[in-house]
Amino acid sequence: MRWRLLLLGVVLAGLAACAPAPRAAPSVPPPAAAAASERPSSAGAAPAATAPAAPAGEGDRAAPPAPAAVKVGLAYTASDAGLLIAMDRGHYQEQNLQVDFEKIESAANLLPPLGAAQVDVGGNALTPGYLNAWARGVRIRVVADKGHNGPGFSYQGLVVRKDLWDSGVRGPADLKGRRLALPSFGSGAEPAIDRFMRQGGLRVSDLDLTQLAFGDMPGALAGGQIDVAHSTEPFITRMAADGSGVILARENDYSPNHQSAVLYYAEPFAAERVDVARRFMVAYLQAVREYNDAFRKHDPALRPEIVSILSKYTTVKDPALYDRMQLAGLDPDGEVNVESLRADAEYWLENNYQEERTPVDELIDRSFAQYARQQLGPYQ
Repeated sequence: MRWRLLLLGVVLAGLAACAPAPRAAPSVPPPAAAAASERPSSAGAAPAATAPAAPAGEGDRAAPPAPAAVKVGLAYTASDAGLLIAMDRGHYQEQNLQVDFEKIESAANLLPPLGAAQVDVGGNALTPGYLNAWARGVRIRVVADKGHNGPGFSYQGLVVRKDLWDSGVRGPADLKGRRLALPSFGSGAEPAIDRFMRQGGLRVSDLDLTQLAFGDMPGALAGGQIDVAHSTEPFITRMAADGSGVILARENDYSPNHQSAVLYYAEPFAAERVDVARRFMVAYLQAVREYNDAFRKHDPALRPEIVSILSKYTTVKDPALYDRMQLAGLDPDGEVNVESLRADAEYWLENNYQEERTPVDELIDRSFAQYARQQLGPYQ
């Protein structure tokens, strides 16, 4: 356990230095535990329990997996769909897992508890902070896809103010000097915006960037405080519907198949609890496949149930919105777009968000998703 104590020391002493260099980021303390009423458990009303012993004469039956507890940090966004569906449909219980969710709003807030193994699993964007932490010896593994922008499933994009659209703003060349809001500096949104601007011979530095929470973007756009918002669903669809903005481009149009979120395992969870980590992945990918059945294959029986689950737990409460907005892409085999992550890392290095080049491949551990695919079989 000596390495674990060293790891905790590294996290507590060095995470402040992981923030991107160009812009000062606010100091964020480790998140407090959410109230029990705000943290759904996979067990629901009936906690997971060890299966009964096999009756006499059935001694050759495989022993059930040992019960295990898993702590998960997530933000209850649309790209958390696989984690939430697995809970509501009982897939964690099927794997004899007691899963406890803790709400953690951002990638920056998720990094300290993952690095200190206060949570076992987390899902959010890969940021320069994670790469800088890895370079300092904090091991957090990227184990699966948790949200990407692909054809028909591009849930992030650019919305321009309606009056600017009416005056002829149509592309990157028209945005020079305009105020553009993004959720955070040094996030995956910034290199994606830079790719959009390059299409007009410009760079992200030609914009007046401001940091704004997704929920604050609609009001700022309608009030004229910003010109463009790099936002996410359901806000994109809502801004277009209320007339305050026009969708200028979906992210897949300018950053195809951009890997916007990943699933993380804390190092002790991945290294010391391999069986539990594998079972968690089986439950997760089982749910992700049901998500794809509902929204890609349009399964008429499954889709209403999945919409009901997401309406219950995520910020998108209106079931009708699921017919109008684009959802997050979730790979049914958990595959991560490594090239996309590499491209983002190169942007961060070029713009001094990273202190040194960290090979993205070192963070990625495909073994858990591969195991789950073996158990579930090929996705049809």
